[in-house]
Amino acid sequence: MINMNSLLKLVGLAAAAVVLSACNQEATETSSGPELTKVVLMSDWYPQPEHGGFYQALAKGFYKDAGLDVEIRSGGGIRDIRPLVALRKVDIAIGTSDTTLIGVSRGLPLVFLAPYFQHDPQCVMFHPELGVKTLADLDNKVVMMQASLSHAEYMTKIMKLNLNFIPLDYSISRFATDKSFAQQCFLTSEPVHLAAQGIEAEVIPLSESGFDPYRHLYTSKAFLDEYPEAAKAFTEASIKGWVDFMEGDPTPALEAITAANPQQQAELMTQAMAAMKKYHLVDGFSERGEVTGTYQKVRLNDQIKALKALELIDPELDYQSALPEAELPSQYQ
Repeated sequence: MINMNSLLKLVGLAAAAVVLSACNQEATETSSGPELTKVVLMSDWYPQPEHGGFYQALAKGFYKDAGLDVEIRSGGGIRDIRPLVALRKVDIAIGTSDTTLIGVSRGLPLVFLAPYFQHDPQCVMFHPELGVKTLADLDNKVVMMQASLSHAEYMTKIMKLNLNFIPLDYSISRFATDKSFAQQCFLTSEPVHLAAQGIEAEVIPLSESGFDPYRHLYTSKAFLDEYPEAAKAFTEASIKGWVDFMEGDPTPALEAITAANPQQQAELMTQAMAAMKKYHLVDGFSERGEVTGTYQKVRLNDQIKALKALELIDPELDYQSALPEAELPSQYQ
């Protein structure tokens, strides 16, 4: 059953949290002549190399070549972006497949477009002295983690781990000094920054729990119905941007990211990219049949089953509820 109270709460939070002008999809004329369709992409954080493929597509003109005038807005500091997409305050956003499914179950009219990360870079980091080899070894340990994270629910309710949670504050200061401390983070971020300070951090991807969402692009049903060609063109150009960013010269994207967020410096961004490659975040593992920009139906079904077991989604929901009816470049294997 759709929980309308949850839907209204999400919409109310979005309206109170941020005031954004509604996107105007009217075609804009460029100096070169062709008209471009305006598309606003909202990221899930401040500009960083984890958004590199989108900035590569923007910097190298892939979006423009596809007939699009794309604006990338930072989602840093916004609690929940999903209602903004549902309300057409932005056109397309990036997030995780599990939170999109939860939104769909709560009545938000959201639609999957394509995964840009085959695996969510969320992980747990810890000091070597803690002796952790698997996620099960975190049992009875103090872990700083976002309690609302689906992985946290999975680890406690499905894996039956007794985790002593403390709220995630997105700081690495305590970790730097407390050898008994474990913390949720991104594979591509906090461990890299700690290494720059001479502090070794070991990591285990949270996907090793058995719960393995995608990080992906999603939109509203209304936008997709009104602008199916723009949605398709945006998805294709974004995937092209990610392939070019990871396999070609990433300089255009890295320079654009630094210009938008001066805290991001070249050396650390290069190390973040190395982590993306090491953990096959974008291209996935070929031996598992994973392909850049492609969902696997079996994985989506596994996510649905887990979310139902955790009572986070409607028992009647299936992954087809979040798939677009329009033809898109992403394959659903």
